[in-house]
Amino acid sequence: MMAESEARIKKPTAKTPPKQALPPQILQFPEDMKILAGEKVEILCKFSGAPPINCTWLKFRKPIQEGSADISIESSDSSSKLTISSGQQEHCGCYTIELRNSFGLRQAALNLTIVDKPDPPAKVPAASDIRRSSLTLSWYGPTYDGGSAVQSYNLEIWDSVEKQWKHLVSCNSTSYNVQNLLPERQYKFRVRAQNIYGVGEPSAESEPVTVGLVADDETPDEAEEEDEDSEKEPDYRDVTIRTDMKVKELYDVEERLGTGKFGQVFKLVEKATKKVWAGKFIKAYSAKEKENVRQEIGIMNSLHHPKLVQCIDAFEGKSDIVMVLEMYVKFHFLLVSH
Repeated sequence: MMAESEARIKKPTAKTPPKQALPPQILQFPEDMKILAGEKVEILCKFSGAPPINCTWLKFRKPIQEGSADISIESSDSSSKLTISSGQQEHCGCYTIELRNSFGLRQAALNLTIVDKPDPPAKVPAASDIRRSSLTLSWYGPTYDGGSAVQSYNLEIWDSVEKQWKHLVSCNSTSYNVQNLLPERQYKFRVRAQNIYGVGEPSAESEPVTVGLVADDETPDEAEEEDEDSEKEPDYRDVTIRTDMKVKELYDVEERLGTGKFGQVFKLVEKATKKVWAGKFIKAYSAKEKENVRQEIGIMNSLHHPKLVQCIDAFEGKSDIVMVLEMYVKFHFLLVSH
């Protein structure tokens, strides 16, 4: 009888699980982060739950390998911290922490964006319409805008007499008419892009150029030549957005020309004609975003002019719209719109 009573006493009465048998719970984890290039990045996760808790950090769903020169991970029974000693563009992405113990699994994720000054404007600035004391300089936008739209361009000038670079002017477009140049000097130019985070490094230098070979006052023969050129109008098209095929069916997608807040611009080669175009790949997830792009294409259909970039084709997918546009030296227009 006594043995039976003792057995009853020793029998657990657990109607609820013991407090220790808890899956991981995330107590603290940051929202999406935007960090200036070169600064330290610290992503701290605090958690609770029954030990032991195994912590795994992932980037784009792939485990992050400890021991690299710029990334370190410190974990304890209640927290884990991932540290990047100097945030750079290659560190951008989606970071996930995975917490696992015997009773369950928990995850948390954030997007890390490294912002910076813009890259240098691509390639070499080009001089055109060179006259007695003036010329027109044109250049490319940067291949990467630093994660923020380019606000202006700073134009710098060098001449063969003073032989030093000087700030000439700031402007918002990718071309500028330079005035008051002297014929006995050679000039070179370079350009820097600026966003809210600062002024980027300069572009490559332009080829040396000398003014004074053509008068500023245009002759009748020149005017006649320009009239003949203006008669050669581009191949204007009224574009209807294709939903029944993909851009890669009609065009070869080649190197990336630039990146902006809206998406990316790639070089396209039309398979049928081998003509070269620019493909503006616009991120458009919602119906409103797609409608905004459709309106832009509608406006471009109505604005046919030799000095305006023309849209010649368009494709709509599940999460983007691709605009096929004329390839211009001034393709910065493609990067900053939207």
